[in-house]
Amino acid sequence: MDEARLSKLPGIRENEPLSRHSWYGIGGPARFFLEVTDDGVLDELVPYLNETRTPFAVVGAASNTLFADEGFDGLVIKVASQHLLLDGDTLEVGAGYLMPRLALETCKAGLAGLEFGAGVPGSVGGSLVGNAGAFGREVKDCLVEASAIDPAGKRQTIPASECKFAYRDSTFKSDRRGWVIIAARFRASHEEPVLIRDRIRRVQRHRRETQPIEKRSLGSTFKNPPGDAAGRLV
Repeated sequence: MDEARLSKLPGIRENEPLSRHSWYGIGGPARFFLEVTDDGVLDELVPYLNETRTPFAVVGAASNTLFADEGFDGLVIKVASQHLLLDGDTLEVGAGYLMPRLALETCKAGLAGLEFGAGVPGSVGGSLVGNAGAFGREVKDCLVEASAIDPAGKRQTIPASECKFAYRDSTFKSDRRGWVIIAARFRASHEEPVLIRDRIRRVQRHRRETQPIEKRSLGSTFKNPPGDAAGRLV
């Protein structure tokens, strides 16, 4: 790891407590920490890290991430790109955009289909990796394609049909592990905002009634087995 070079990256933080970035509020220091709002920075950074075998980890909102107390001896990259571009019945959104915010913004635009995001406390990028979902709907149900940077630094577009979505799983956990998601394109449908807002409120109400949202949590830690709920078994 070339610490001298990493220390000169614009915006780099050294010995950054990861507890500041985890919803659980724990985690030791990362030797280096970089919050990326412009994904263009990653075009050269990702291949450099791979070529030099520099340990690095990519996170989004870290709402479902447990950091070790001893920290991370490498570079932690927080993808925080926030753009949202609407185009008819499709939209492109940055990987750092929070799913609850996306649900509300698409509602304002009269675009339905992403209401479930109000119950997903995480970023778009992380939601793609884990095919996040809530109340009967998942990312796979509305994704058109994902944009990512491969280990060689090349930008790739991955159609939803190639993402190998399964229950809380995707290609980004297996054969495309190590790719950095930078954006996603979703498909929506036009509907009156008042109707969309009503569904969002139902999602929010159900979440308040069934989950301890006022406490520190990593969300759904265990997968539900077929025909049952992990929470009941635990």
